[in-house]
Amino acid sequence: MSHRIPPPWGRHYPPYQIAAIARLLADRGLPASAVLAGTGLDPVALDDVACRSSVMQHLAAWRNALELASDPGLSFQLGRGLHLPDHGSFGLMLLSCESVSDYFRRAQACQGLVASALTLEARIEGGDALWVLTDGAAHELPNALHDFLIEQQVAQLVTQMQDLLGPEVRPALARFAHPAPPHRAIYAQQLQCPSVFGWHRNELRFDAEVLSRRPRLANAFTAAALQTACEGALAEIEDSLGLAGKVYQALCMLPELGAGMKAVASTFQMTERTLRRRLAGEGTSFSSIADQVRHRMATQHLQRPGASVEQIALITGFSDSANFRRAFLRWTGMTPAQFRRQHQAHHGHPQPARAASHPFSLATQ
Repeated sequence: MSHRIPPPWGRHYPPYQIAAIARLLADRGLPASAVLAGTGLDPVALDDVACRSSVMQHLAAWRNALELASDPGLSFQLGRGLHLPDHGSFGLMLLSCESVSDYFRRAQACQGLVASALTLEARIEGGDALWVLTDGAAHELPNALHDFLIEQQVAQLVTQMQDLLGPEVRPALARFAHPAPPHRAIYAQQLQCPSVFGWHRNELRFDAEVLSRRPRLANAFTAAALQTACEGALAEIEDSLGLAGKVYQALCMLPELGAGMKAVASTFQMTERTLRRRLAGEGTSFSSIADQVRHRMATQHLQRPGASVEQIALITGFSDSANFRRAFLRWTGMTPAQFRRQHQAHHGHPQPARAASHPFSLATQ
């Protein structure tokens, strides 16, 4: 199963998360139209099973919710209120997995079916099974919205594990890259585990003994049938991306962006001229797509300690650091150094203790 993530502009996802936000705020007397402002969706669309929405539309709704509600616990309420069946075939597949280890593998492999600005990686490390949350489309969001999405996603992962095994299951530890917020007490209440802030990454840990446990609704036949359905849905998304989306994905998967149009065109078995013509037919260009990917990669690398501006310029395909600085100023309105200082002021980066770590194998066992 593929775990490539579609580009954030594609309308691939049922808007059930947006509907959940609208319901939460409706209980507080706020109309759905306020949540949907700027999304291009109307309240009727939230009940339409054929409606599909993009990550960008979800981000607009999440931003509206954050501005409309003064409740710092809203993100946790949203995450704790979304159960596995709310995710359709994807969630039901996870609910019927034969082991928690199987759940981790399938959730990572099929995460492209869920509208999220974050990317999940399942790992085994230091006797723990953990989710590591990294930025996808969230790499350039305002700090308040970024932290809202992290809180929501971690709360949702706790809910999923309890859906599988029962409410008595608790995480061992949650760690967050952002500093301790004024509402830190809500973390302990909602996540039911200790929380550490100012860490070098966002992660949620469970004792590795849960991996061998059998979920309450495990059913091999149901899991296999729903996996087939999920693979079909992923294939439909892949087919609907258009060439622009596929070029975006191809560039995102490169370790460095030095490859030019000729190299990318060859992966699609076409000439540069054909690639240029077909992208123009979709209203874009190779340079525009590469610019978006460079922006994403640059901000991600600047958020990590260690890499110099010169190294990041090389990784993102610039001939020198001066050109990279000019491009970054155009993207963000600040220099790479200013961006890094701003990020580090909000996110501490202590050096983690070294521990044996490896990702889950995505092969079905």
